[in-house]
Amino acid sequence: LHHTEPRAPSIIHDRKRHAWRLWDEGSHAESVDGVAWKQTRLDVKGYVFEDPSRRERKRRYKAFANGEALSSSDGLHFTRAKDGRAPSSIRSAFYDSRRRSYVAYAALGNATVRYESEAWQGPYASKLLHDAPAIVIPYYSIYIGIMDACRFAWSSDALEWTVLAGGVIEECHTPLNPLRDPATGELRVYAFDGQTNASLTLYRFHADGFAGLRSPSTSIVTSRVLPCKGRAPVVTAAITGSLRVAVHDERGDLVRGRSLEDALPMLLDAVDEEVQWKGVSDKIPDRCILKFEVKDATLFSFGWISRARDRRRKRVYRERRRVAKAEARGLFRLFVSLSLTTLSCLVVRVASLRFCAFFRRDRVKRIQSD
Repeated sequence: LHHTEPRAPSIIHDRKRHAWRLWDEGSHAESVDGVAWKQTRLDVKGYVFEDPSRRERKRRYKAFANGEALSSSDGLHFTRAKDGRAPSSIRSAFYDSRRRSYVAYAALGNATVRYESEAWQGPYASKLLHDAPAIVIPYYSIYIGIMDACRFAWSSDALEWTVLAGGVIEECHTPLNPLRDPATGELRVYAFDGQTNASLTLYRFHADGFAGLRSPSTSIVTSRVLPCKGRAPVVTAAITGSLRVAVHDERGDLVRGRSLEDALPMLLDAVDEEVQWKGVSDKIPDRCILKFEVKDATLFSFGWISRARDRRRKRVYRERRRVAKAEARGLFRLFVSLSLTTLSCLVVRVASLRFCAFFRRDRVKRIQSD
């Protein structure tokens, strides 16, 4: 995709259509893989976003264009709301299920204006924010934003923001709203790489990979008291070595059968993978403390979800296959090493025998000549 003057594009992953969809200043593009796009023209020039609330199924797509609020059932044909008034120059917008309201952000010089309304057609109350991003998305129980120079930031209330150290995307000029890939769990960020004749660039991050705790050796990470509610935690991590988890009660006492020694080590990258322990263990208490043994790995996130992915057998199979491959590589290297050693010994032995034979022949010749 090429665009002469990027403004406020938006992008979603449409689960019903199984496709990525992008809107940008009067055009709509669709892609199956998020890389190859098919573009069509639209009459609407504004910011488009998806409304997941059930009451708005027939008006699933919303748009803010030239101060007007619009809605659509397919994202292609929009109708204007009667007496609808919406903010203009929007950079991001979404329905906040936590606050049960519609939220939009617009850039105003070095500041950001935050708009909020219980009804999508308005009216919207505004609030001026400093050192805040204009591109914001809800992410689990927090909010993730992208500030100038494409730096990541996070907030617990979408008002006070903290910039993540090192979270910078190089050669990024106009980023779009970040997206979570439902297939892989990775975080996708699309951005235009310039002001004019800009191309759309895709940046991929490991699931929850914009921030994490990295340990090149072996480290222990202990959490505060958490509301475990008797459930096993899920972990997202990039693992080269291993990762194990232990559970303690709120007093700090170890739960029987939930120690680091009893934990099944995670050997592969994990995305919302449920922690497993071997043998019989006591029930996880309602309030607990988690202790992580991070060995040559990066821990991105942990917590509890309503339905953990039931992939234990597949994961155990993949981990055993990885161990088997590592053992096979070790045996192959040992075989090659022994073969080379044996070959070297044979070469040395043959060379020694030839040298001895040559020395004997030379000595015999000298004796005969005498």
